[in-house]
Amino acid sequence: MKKKLSGLTMMVLCTLAGLKAQDSAMAVTDPLAESKQDVVGYSAYKPKWEVTSNVTLALSRFTGNVSRNLNDDPYLLMVRRFDYNEKGNQSTWRMGVNGFRRKSEDMNGGFSGSVFRKSEENWASLVVGREWRRDLGYGFYTSWGLDTRGLWRNSISSTVQFDGSIGVMTEIVTEANEYGGSLGCFGGIGLKLHQRIALYTESIVYGQVLNTERLFTVNGAQTTLEAKQTISVVPMVPIALFLTVQF
Repeated sequence: MKKKLSGLTMMVLCTLAGLKAQDSAMAVTDPLAESKQDVVGYSAYKPKWEVTSNVTLALSRFTGNVSRNLNDDPYLLMVRRFDYNEKGNQSTWRMGVNGFRRKSEDMNGGFSGSVFRKSEENWASLVVGREWRRDLGYGFYTSWGLDTRGLWRNSISSTVQFDGSIGVMTEIVTEANEYGGSLGCFGGIGLKLHQRIALYTESIVYGQVLNTERLFTVNGAQTTLEAKQTISVVPMVPIALFLTVQF
């Protein structure tokens, strides 16, 4: 009887050992093993670069909110380069850009004269900063850091009116310029959707210096309507959603 029990015990132990070895082999050969590990801790994959796009406008249009405007968001596109310390923690240098250019012209003609209107608007911003990240597990991570930002805006509109009855042409030009810079901090939270793809959002607080100038010109005679410098603190809650791809 004891011999039978001993034999049965040995058979069970051998079976368990075989199952354990089989599980280990499957974990090595399973093509999803790496992605499963990344879901628990995204630091298993260590990228060198990251490219980010602001997808808020696309989502807003998809949901029907066509009034959404990205002009005041800190960046539309961003590139990051990763560094790692001896503990494997992530830090990045980041550079983001945003901007647009808009131009329009129209002409109206009448019996006694014609009016020609032209307008142009340019806007650009550049963000350079340093970012640190910490893994929270299950694909979540937090980020924080410091940013510097440069800002430039220019808008100009002109109206040329010709009165054919008296042969007089009048040109009116309105121009506005804004330029300045800011320095501040940011913090955010992100979620890894894949080992190379993530969604995140962040909030910022900037101390900003902005110079504003508005000019009004009639037939070459220029008048300064406004010239001032504004110092302010600019907070921004997480209103933008960013999609990022790592490689």
